[in-house]
Amino acid sequence: MVNSFVNTALKRKISFVAYGSAILALANLAGCSTNTVETEAKPSTPQKLATTKPQTSIRIIQRNLAVTAQSSPPRRGKDQHQLEFEQKQRWYHQQWEVAQRANEARQRAQMAWQIQRSQRVVNTDYSERLAEAAVDRLRYRVSYNGAYIPISYPNGDVPSNIGVCTDTVIRSYRRLGVDLQRLVHEDISRAFYSYPNLPKWGLQGPDTNIDHRRVHNLKVFFTRHGQRLPVTGNPSDYRPGDLVTWSLGGDQEHIGIVVDQRSPSDPRRFMIVHNIGQGEKLEDVLFKMPISGHYRYFPGSRQPQLASVQY
Repeated sequence: MVNSFVNTALKRKISFVAYGSAILALANLAGCSTNTVETEAKPSTPQKLATTKPQTSIRIIQRNLAVTAQSSPPRRGKDQHQLEFEQKQRWYHQQWEVAQRANEARQRAQMAWQIQRSQRVVNTDYSERLAEAAVDRLRYRVSYNGAYIPISYPNGDVPSNIGVCTDTVIRSYRRLGVDLQRLVHEDISRAFYSYPNLPKWGLQGPDTNIDHRRVHNLKVFFTRHGQRLPVTGNPSDYRPGDLVTWSLGGDQEHIGIVVDQRSPSDPRRFMIVHNIGQGEKLEDVLFKMPISGHYRYFPGSRQPQLASVQY
């Protein structure tokens, strides 16, 4: 009886061991482990502990990298389409700037052309009016008299029955509302040493009585505020309204106004209104004396000067 009990117990033990071995084999095949197996394997497999820790660290690092990648996405460079778009944008902007500059240049040129055109109209009208005012001087009987006479200022004048060559010019401009007495005096006051001071004058400063009645001063004034033109022997270069000065020898100068009347001897040449000692006359004297100056003066119109012409 005892033997049968022992046999039964032994059989049960063997069956239990076989059952455990089968469970362990199945667990290994499934790739997992039970608590019992891990507890029994820890003291007997120290090498497995050493290989488990690096694998855990790698998984942690990979997990941290994944979290970092999700929190801050990587920067991406500009693609080809964006680069081409920016290049075209710069090109269109440059073309726009070029077109703007060209448009501004056209506007400036057109404005300058309009100013020149209107100026030519004004100058032509002014020249004709000045020439007509000079011809109108022939209606007055004037005796030549260059005496120093105190006169009022502005718009001062010597007695109407006397005068010299400069008075013909002064009175012709005054007919158009231009007071050369005031204009010359103001300019001499600003630039006294730009004007000549002949020894016989002995000036210490401007003199409203006589400054504007001297040819030398009118030449400087017309040069500073008008247009000094070339002195030539071509009659077509001298137009109505022009001012011409001649040298009479020494420091003597003479002045007259070109008017719109042709010379009987040469239709290409205009005649002159002047006063050279016998009162105001209309004569063909353009080339009868050495020309020392050729000017155009239109008040309010600054014209470029010709530097090649000597005073």
